[in-house]
Amino acid sequence: MSENRRFKPKKAAFKRLVVAFILIAVVAAGIYALVTKTDDQAKDNNIRVQNEEKEAKKEPKDEGEKDAKGTVTKETSNEETSSKDTTNQDETPVNMPTYNKDAIIANAKTQIYTVYTDLQQGSGFLINNKGDILTNAHVAKDAGFVVVKNELGQEFQGKVIGISDKTDVALIRVPDLEGKNPLVLDTATAKVGTKVVAIGSPKDQYGTTTEGVIQSIGAEFVDDYTYKNLYEITARLNKGSSGGPLINAETGNVIGINSIILEDHPEIGYAIPLASVMGLVNKWSAQDIKIDFNEDTEFDNNHADEAYFDENFLKESMESYYVLLIQSIKNGEHKYYDTFIGNRPAMKEADAMVSRYTKDKQFKSLDYNVTGVTINKDYATVTMNTVAKYVDPKTKKTHTITENVAYTIIINDIGEYEISSIIVNSSVDTGKQVEEKPVEKPTTPVEKPEVDEPETEEPPTTDGKDDTKTDTEKEDVPADTSSVDSPVDSTTEE
Repeated sequence: MSENRRFKPKKAAFKRLVVAFILIAVVAAGIYALVTKTDDQAKDNNIRVQNEEKEAKKEPKDEGEKDAKGTVTKETSNEETSSKDTTNQDETPVNMPTYNKDAIIANAKTQIYTVYTDLQQGSGFLINNKGDILTNAHVAKDAGFVVVKNELGQEFQGKVIGISDKTDVALIRVPDLEGKNPLVLDTATAKVGTKVVAIGSPKDQYGTTTEGVIQSIGAEFVDDYTYKNLYEITARLNKGSSGGPLINAETGNVIGINSIILEDHPEIGYAIPLASVMGLVNKWSAQDIKIDFNEDTEFDNNHADEAYFDENFLKESMESYYVLLIQSIKNGEHKYYDTFIGNRPAMKEADAMVSRYTKDKQFKSLDYNVTGVTINKDYATVTMNTVAKYVDPKTKKTHTITENVAYTIIINDIGEYEISSIIVNSSVDTGKQVEEKPVEKPTTPVEKPEVDEPETEEPPTTDGKDDTKTDTEKEDVPADTSSVDSPVDSTTEE
């Protein structure tokens, strides 16, 4: 009995252990089911978050090609992914101007768009050659239709192919922009003090630019979206700027998305670093989506069929062309101006122009102004007067090349102005004229005294006079003819 008493307690303890183990297993299973359900829900609501983080940890990327497949890092922070992993540098032939603010802005405006929906107006920029435009989620949220407008006023219909409900970022695909070269993206974390340019369309004013610096990194906000690791910038942002690019003013590359304006402190703005969102964006971009706008009854496709010629647009376009032409001459490596030129003959003439300003010369400056704009049905003509200054390396003197040039402008398939021909009406190089004059002038005064022979014929007129008298007359001659050219005459007589 006593042994049985001792045994029964042991058996009861064992049963309690078994029951406890079962309870723990049930609880663990419940937790696992809950977590799994949450993950699945996150995938449904936001296609990007959990999967991307897991894939990135399983397979670190070392090639840009994997970005197109969406195998990038987490949504809210992409710091583990280097710029080599996510930048589009290898996907575009565009070479960004450097260390020249005007050239950077002129180039960037060709790839920046005003974004319109039935609810919002914002900004966006082209990030690949598929026609994908990056913007803020709060710009594209709940949009019934989307239209983007370029610098010339041409409008194109787009479709939201990716939008996050956590991170303030969205991607719009515009089929008509497929094949157009995008801006160069830089996903490396910028440093405090970096000079920046913010470009957007505040109050529907296309291409408005503000300048400033990054004064801090790491700001965080929680509103309708969660913002982390933000760039705090002194470049002023206004309503309508959201979604526009934040550009490194030294490299010309896009480093962030302008996103937040503080009403109490409008002089301070915040931008989302590209490093925080490119994993998400690349996953959306990799999708092969068939877009049929005929199904969208809310939008009238016919109102944006054709671009148009406008005198102010034409002037601004040619001014931007010359800004990039000058930057190309100074840089000496890239032809930034080629984005404005549509065919080989025009490109050949543009290259010849650069050669005239630089071959065997030290280029100094190029001034330009529009002297005339003629608009026809299918093309427009813009005439420019230019004055290029250069230094002759041999003489160290400064000369000028003054030209009058006529540009023929057409509208290409994607609604942008394109230079189709360049005709130089006149070109005057003062350096060539100055080189010819010194050859002619020195020889002219030397020949004249040699031809002046009447004075050498004076001795025959003194026939019958003795030599002594002739000598006396010779002594008087210099006094009478000194005002003419006595040294030359005396030498001739001797």
